[in-house]
Amino acid sequence: MRHSLASILLVAAAAVAAGARSFTAIGEWAADAPQRVLKRLGTWFDRRQKRHVAPDESTIRRVMSRVDGDRMDALVSAWLDQLLLPGGEPADTPHAVAVDGKSVAGTFGRKGGSGVHLVAALRHDTGSVAAQLQVSSGHERGAFEPLLNQLDLAGTVVTADALHTTRGHALFLHYRKAFYLFTVKTNLQLVYSQLDALPWHTIPRLEFSESGHGRIERRTVQVTPLGDYLGYPVVDFPYVTHAFLIERYTTCRSTGIRSAHTALGVTNLPAQHAHPRNIHHYVRGHWGIENRLHWVRDVTYGEDSSRVRTGTAPRTMASLRNLAISALRLNGHTNIAAGLRAMARNPTRPLKLLGIPA
Repeated sequence: MRHSLASILLVAAAAVAAGARSFTAIGEWAADAPQRVLKRLGTWFDRRQKRHVAPDESTIRRVMSRVDGDRMDALVSAWLDQLLLPGGEPADTPHAVAVDGKSVAGTFGRKGGSGVHLVAALRHDTGSVAAQLQVSSGHERGAFEPLLNQLDLAGTVVTADALHTTRGHALFLHYRKAFYLFTVKTNLQLVYSQLDALPWHTIPRLEFSESGHGRIERRTVQVTPLGDYLGYPVVDFPYVTHAFLIERYTTCRSTGIRSAHTALGVTNLPAQHAHPRNIHHYVRGHWGIENRLHWVRDVTYGEDSSRVRTGTAPRTMASLRNLAISALRLNGHTNIAAGLRAMARNPTRPLKLLGIPA
């Protein structure tokens, strides 16, 4: 093969950072790239024509369908570590990562079958992807430890929804010197009942409110330490130090329709980090993995409607989208669609964004 694997992946990464959604779009971006860009991307130099030659769409498609997904995600994580800027967490709180999974809808056939399901760890402060794994659909819980084993967890808060609220995961994080902040639902019936039995009516609450996106939202946060000395019902969960209750009330401005949502949860955070304001901060940060990653891949990149299905290509494309989204956020872009348009206007901008040297 005339083109090196590294050059093909660099071309694809730059094209996706410029908004390319498909192999066809990547090939078109590469075909239009000027010589100075192709040189920086390490593309093949044709000595006879005395010019750099871009890989065509069929070459890109073939290579991207055969890339080792685990190695690709490890490469993306290492790449982002090099781009990582100082985080934005409040100084008095440990930094956090959110764990959540997403199915790539376009990889599932009309009759169902096994599509691609990806589990990611997203940094709360920067909105960048720290790690990603592919799992069989319905087996997301089993990816929790292998995913987080890729990270230095000491002193980190790991947030996750009720699917991952298990004793095993709590013990894993404790032994890794990390903190957990888990929501609890009725799938963990005993713990849920114990939390629900706490005297929440006697526990102080902190209120938050905000408006935007056509709605008004009010949230109340209550946090209580746990221990025999308080005379509260026992909460039987490993190393738990605090329980929390968050109530969210939303009013739609246009219709006046109101909705309410209640979440119970547990954490092993020490008292100095378990203030209601901090708990609220972490819960809000966890909600961000849906808005800051999954939604962007679906809406801005059209991931769920993509027909890329061959081999490891769906995961590879998702990895490159993670790289582009994370790099844009690390460079201060809060609107990813606008950031991609900016990258598309100048072929050297994606290279600068990704730290590809001149």
